[in-house]
Amino acid sequence: MLEQSAVTRGKWIMATAWAVVLASAKVYGADLNTLRDLQVSRTGAGAQVVVTGTRPPTFTVFRLSGPERLVVDLSSADATGIKGHHDGTGPVSGVVAAQFSDARASVGRVLVALDQASQYDVRAEGNRVVISVDGSPVAPAAATAQAPKAPAEVKPAEAAPKAEPAPVVEAMVAVVPEEGTSSKAAPSQAPGRENVVATEADEREVAHPAQRITRLSLDGESLRVAADGEIARYEVLELVDPPRLAVDVYGVGLSAKAPKVKGNLLKDVRVGAHEDKVRLVLVARGDMPAYRVDRAERGLEVVLGGAVARKSKPSQPRDAVAETEPLRPQPLPVQESAKPQPAVAQAAPQPAVVEVKDLSFDESPSGGRVQLKLSGATAWKVDRPDPRSAVLTLENARLPKKLERSLDTSALDTPVKMISAFSVPGEGRKVRLVVAADGAIEENVTQGANSLSWRLDVQGVKTEEVAVTQRTAGFTAEAPAYAAEGAPQQARYRGKRVSFEFKDIDIQNLLRVIAEISKRNIVVADDVAGRVTIRLRNVPWDQALDLILRTKQLGQEQVGNIIRIAPLKTLEEEARLRQERKKSLQQQEDLLVSLVPVNYAVAADMSARVKDVLSDRGSVTVDVRTNVLIIKDIRSNTEKARALVRSLDTQTPQVLIESRIVEASTTFSRNLGVQWGGQTRLSAASGNPTGLIFPSTVGVTGGAGGTAAGVPAQPNFAVNLPAAVGQGLGGAMGFAFGSAGGAVQLNLRLSAAEAEGTVKTISSPKVTTLDNNTARISQGLSIPFSQTSAGGVNTTFVEARLSLEVTPHITQDGSILMSIQAQNNQPDPSNTGANGQPSIQRKEANTQVLVKDGDTTVIGGIYVRRGSTSSDSVPFLSKIPVLGFFFRSTLETDTRQELLIFITPRILNRQTIAQSL
Repeated sequence: MLEQSAVTRGKWIMATAWAVVLASAKVYGADLNTLRDLQVSRTGAGAQVVVTGTRPPTFTVFRLSGPERLVVDLSSADATGIKGHHDGTGPVSGVVAAQFSDARASVGRVLVALDQASQYDVRAEGNRVVISVDGSPVAPAAATAQAPKAPAEVKPAEAAPKAEPAPVVEAMVAVVPEEGTSSKAAPSQAPGRENVVATEADEREVAHPAQRITRLSLDGESLRVAADGEIARYEVLELVDPPRLAVDVYGVGLSAKAPKVKGNLLKDVRVGAHEDKVRLVLVARGDMPAYRVDRAERGLEVVLGGAVARKSKPSQPRDAVAETEPLRPQPLPVQESAKPQPAVAQAAPQPAVVEVKDLSFDESPSGGRVQLKLSGATAWKVDRPDPRSAVLTLENARLPKKLERSLDTSALDTPVKMISAFSVPGEGRKVRLVVAADGAIEENVTQGANSLSWRLDVQGVKTEEVAVTQRTAGFTAEAPAYAAEGAPQQARYRGKRVSFEFKDIDIQNLLRVIAEISKRNIVVADDVAGRVTIRLRNVPWDQALDLILRTKQLGQEQVGNIIRIAPLKTLEEEARLRQERKKSLQQQEDLLVSLVPVNYAVAADMSARVKDVLSDRGSVTVDVRTNVLIIKDIRSNTEKARALVRSLDTQTPQVLIESRIVEASTTFSRNLGVQWGGQTRLSAASGNPTGLIFPSTVGVTGGAGGTAAGVPAQPNFAVNLPAAVGQGLGGAMGFAFGSAGGAVQLNLRLSAAEAEGTVKTISSPKVTTLDNNTARISQGLSIPFSQTSAGGVNTTFVEARLSLEVTPHITQDGSILMSIQAQNNQPDPSNTGANGQPSIQRKEANTQVLVKDGDTTVIGGIYVRRGSTSSDSVPFLSKIPVLGFFFRSTLETDTRQELLIFITPRILNRQTIAQSL
């Protein structure tokens, strides 16, 4: 915003306050209060100014510094009877009465010039306004309040330093006071900011805004505020009773403690966190020393005492033109680099004022040209508040009221959206032209004898471009970032908190108040009218503006750093007209033919997507041999199509899937057996007769048949429970016992067999495929099966093979989602059918799994264990402890089978794709 003098800024605020008074008192259009008399008299060490009217007054009081003066504006008043200069006395050096009138209101102004900063009192007594001025000067602290501190010195690296705040210390509004009431204000206090001596603020856009204050350190008389980023906005307030300095850092939290105070200048340092800011308070030991607040690399630095020098505002001259200029709405200023103005000698002759005779704008697709017709040559300069705005200032020039205008060029076929021309308020010999565009501006000024041409070129295409973000899974931003982008975001208001309470205020005056508070450039359309009753407490100004516009069916449009306000129907109609004009121009534009090669995708598949960005006149064909798209359309649409193909035609990720199918089986068997038998004979032949007539001979022999190695051919086994031993399996031992005469014979054979085996089979199929494409690899055999029916013999083949079928999908965080079907089917010769065909052992797994790139996971496993124990024995005898062993045979078996399937996916061309993005 362009720099304004204290007088001009005070006039702007007075105009706004007067509008508030006018709306609140509901005196618009009422009979005027005719001011008939103005008297200045001495009262001891002070003076008194009495203004008499025809009815009780409604007035507004302002105090301005540099030079010291009081401004009393009487609304709905006629001051033509007392207009002019009146001599002063005592502390009043003079009084000037002026009349300001326009189509809406009439204001009588009484300006009281003071020799020094003094206490004053303004009150209403019947139809009179009594202004009392005390001759004694105010206290030093209060006097300091009249000159607010300038912002800290701007570093050379900053392109656009902020304008200094205007030295308006206080403003009071009095609405038809009753008889005998008065309105007082101490010169050191402003409404709502008691004990505030001076303020300064610094706000700018930063690349990495701070979130928290991480450390506070006090080095000598310098306080270092460290943060985790750059400070976007801070405000400094100097206060009295007691002397202290408050530094408000907005938009940050607090995670640090106040440092201990060491030194002679500070008494205490306090810190506290609020909802929207962190406040640092430095309490001085005695009078407030000189101070300076500077931005650091990550934080702030508050320097006290020493060689620190306070900046002061340049004193404002007593400009009679500024004091008597008619009160009327001023164009909202734009920001300008704050540069000190050189002093001008009073005796220097003033050059002739150059008059602007005509102002016009010639549009073009790249920008346009502003043409000025002048009465002669004049000095000029161009300022650049930001890349999308430009300000042309004409020195020693005058702009007629009929040429003061704001041109809304948004409906034209040009990237220049707004042109405003106005005389600088308070500087009658300066004319400014402000331009806002939707892109970076490049400008050039050419001056002739009686003309000036300002060429504007806006960089970048004017049409809407295709914005396709590369989101190849696994190689771009993390999934939480996409979730944050796609999730609906609640509206957030970040403006300075304000409080409003107005009744039937004109909406244009209310918008001017918001423009002043927000430091924004606001242009209001002519058809915005109406009155608003509003009461808001501690709400952000941008939220208040949004609510006010909704209430009156209004909308806002951001054009560069300018806010344009107009009825919603107007904005919608302009948008519709822009679209119609755009379509009309497209219908008239020549068609171009563009060849777009497709590298990785299939051109025929890409053509369907390209058709979506072409106009009705456009077409796309495919050359299959060269895999090229032939696009025919207007230039902007062919560029969109080319950008779309460039974004989609990327290398597809490839995935290598390694699988291991592990089969392990373990068998164990143990068999213990016993065989024994024999014969016993009692006879005379064997020498052991029975001695009985009957039976004279007795023979007992084993009745179980069978043979065994190492025993006679007729072993006459009584117990025949052998183990399954043979060549290469187990072992056996035979015993034979007998008598000399062969009367008793005993044969014994012990056998045992134990078998243990382990089988492990590892199958490792591998397959490589593109993302989202199914791949299959298999190995095995086909077994024929014959089926006999009435029609004859039919042979079918059954597959017994090892196979892997997988479909991979690469996710956004680099993982791989796979649909897997793994099989390991083998013939089993031990189990055959009726015709001798082997059965099929089927081992399959079908699943979906998510695996990180390069990790290995087990997708399936089958574990089978079979155990058995069998015993063959002789009844009853096998139950005898110890001896029962000789009457039984035992067989133990234990079989274990285990199947595991491992999967390891790897992205092959990850680095190549990441570089292409």
